[in-house]
Amino acid sequence: MVWLENSTVFENREMKNYWFTAICWIAFLSCPLGASPVLQERLANAKIGDYIITESNKMISVLAIRSLSAKSLILEEIGVPTHAVDPRPASWPEWIRHRAPGHTSWSMLEIDFENHELIECYSFSRSAWVELSSQESFISTILGLSLEPVSPNEQRRIGPEPPNGEVDTRKVWKPPLIQNGKQIEPIEFEIYQAVWPKDGSELAGNNVFLYFDKEGQSPFPAWIQMTTSHAIASIRMIDSGQNLPGHYRTLPRRVPEFIDVPQKTHDGLRLSLKSPRYYRHFELFAVDVTSSQKEIFPITYTLVYGEGETLHLEIAHNDLKDVLQPNHRYTWLIVPNGHCEHYSESSKPFLWKE
Repeated sequence: MVWLENSTVFENREMKNYWFTAICWIAFLSCPLGASPVLQERLANAKIGDYIITESNKMISVLAIRSLSAKSLILEEIGVPTHAVDPRPASWPEWIRHRAPGHTSWSMLEIDFENHELIECYSFSRSAWVELSSQESFISTILGLSLEPVSPNEQRRIGPEPPNGEVDTRKVWKPPLIQNGKQIEPIEFEIYQAVWPKDGSELAGNNVFLYFDKEGQSPFPAWIQMTTSHAIASIRMIDSGQNLPGHYRTLPRRVPEFIDVPQKTHDGLRLSLKSPRYYRHFELFAVDVTSSQKEIFPITYTLVYGEGETLHLEIAHNDLKDVLQPNHRYTWLIVPNGHCEHYSESSKPFLWKE
């Protein structure tokens, strides 16, 4: 198992731009489904292979939906510097089929709808899972933003403001909506905004704006804008469409790991695990390594959640006494339900004595 240190993830401008883009999309797609009918309807109508291509800070990002259920969403994200795709590909799907020449990042992200959080990220370009711990406070903040519609008289307009007292006849500014390389016209947008909480960051108290096409032709925003006292950062759509081909079939999964040594408790034994949060239920077994046949015995336990990805399995002494044989050595085997290929076995056997 390989993990990227957080300093590595943010070691250069390209990766910073990539994460800014990814987190903005996560903010949209991870919002609580009850927060806005618009978000709920767009996500309900989304399909596998729907994609959007955006540009920001000299980086282009390709984002596609790879899995969608009531519980979770898996997104594929490819980042490429603008200079590496100059001139632009005639067909972005064909560019993907040729393994995205010039790309600097290629990842999959999984979002948990129930807890509204990012639970996994794997970088194919670095062959490693990306550690998320240092980002969690920022992500949890943006996922908790409450979107409110922007009224027509507050929307951005084209040209200088009229003098005080005069009627504002300027046209409302609209971002372009592009599908399969062609701009869609005419198009109307629904605009939503949120205010960043006062958390001491550069964004504190400032606005985030999201533009959605009213026709629902894309499940993604056509434009995202974040305003600070020093600058305005925006992400604009340069293309979108459906049925984007994929090179990687699935998001690689980690396996749960036993950590620390088993701890004796007042009532029995406690085992500790580090386990990804997409595993919710497990089967626990004791493997008799004294016997040449290595018999396997199911063990009853109580699951207790710790901090982060730490889990504790509480096993009553009587449950062990009914199954294990005195003076036999055993290892522990943990199997996530529905993911039997991702089992894990403790490295050191223990000697059972009543």
